[in-house]
Amino acid sequence: MTACPAPLSWDTLVDYWAGDLAHGETERVEEHLFGCATCAQAAARVASITEVLREVLPPAVSRARLDALRAAGVVLRESAFSPGERRTVLFERDADLLIHKLGGVDLTGAEHVSLQVVVDSTGERLFGLDEVPFERDEGAVLIACQRHFASLPADTRFELAVHRAGAPTVTRFAYTIVHQFPPA
Repeated sequence: MTACPAPLSWDTLVDYWAGDLAHGETERVEEHLFGCATCAQAAARVASITEVLREVLPPAVSRARLDALRAAGVVLRESAFSPGERRTVLFERDADLLIHKLGGVDLTGAEHVSLQVVVDSTGERLFGLDEVPFERDEGAVLIACQRHFASLPADTRFELAVHRAGAPTVTRFAYTIVHQFPPA
């Protein structure tokens, strides 16, 4: 296969498969793809990733789900957080998903874990989930941050509540993650 002298950028291919290009730009990309095996191969990878991500990908995922995504060619970047930690993370251009491992949680005897997502600077609640998957052996909940989350406020606080069978009290943990997305 001959290398392309003017390869289409990853961002262009993503925008093409997401349907975010203007009509004329879409035609230009399609014309290039029909005549360029190198870019067509790259576009096929983007298409497969796009299809995987179009499946409902909840904000909290299991380790098994991450393994399946990785096997399908999705590029994951993982970072681990401890309770009470506040840190900035960069959603690098080569990553399809950021995975935040909210760890340091004793999940022994956990019946279920609930999640609240809050804007740290304002206290505004974005959403909550009564039950999310958790990794008992890792002592963690895995959060899948997707690129379209760039439209949300950057300072996100994830609040976990661990519910144990027969325990009247709930153990709570908070993690603040400031997301940075490189300019398009």
